[in-house]
Amino acid sequence: MAITKPYIKLWSSDGSSLIHTFNLVQSINIPQSPRRTVEIKGQRGKGSIIIDGGEDTFDIIIKGLFMIDDADEGYEDLTVDIDAMESAIATNTPYLLRMDKTASTYYEYHVKRIEAIDYPENLRNNSQEYVCRLKANCW
Repeated sequence: MAITKPYIKLWSSDGSSLIHTFNLVQSINIPQSPRRTVEIKGQRGKGSIIIDGGEDTFDIIIKGLFMIDDADEGYEDLTVDIDAMESAIATNTPYLLRMDKTASTYYEYHVKRIEAIDYPENLRNNSQEYVCRLKANCW
């Protein structure tokens, strides 16, 4: 069976416990190769060292949406979802971020959250956008 949409999930650093599943992801800037050519510039401004095949850090930006399920839900339910995500994804804690490739394989990145999760202006009456930035290759 083919995957109709990839799931983006955050796991503990050893990959044994699911920490958080990102809801209704609207855009994400992965998959991408972490392999880079890393340049270390000379201290006195003369020349540099080039390391081919290094892995540089980069930001993974996940933009998604919380939505209410029915007319009986509203602001309080969206606030519960926001609080759950905030408490699940602690800052400066190592995690594995996995995005499905196929039903049995995935892309995997070593990540940490080092800044606040953004919630663009909204009345939170039926939905709330979120933007979660994770730093990849930082542990």
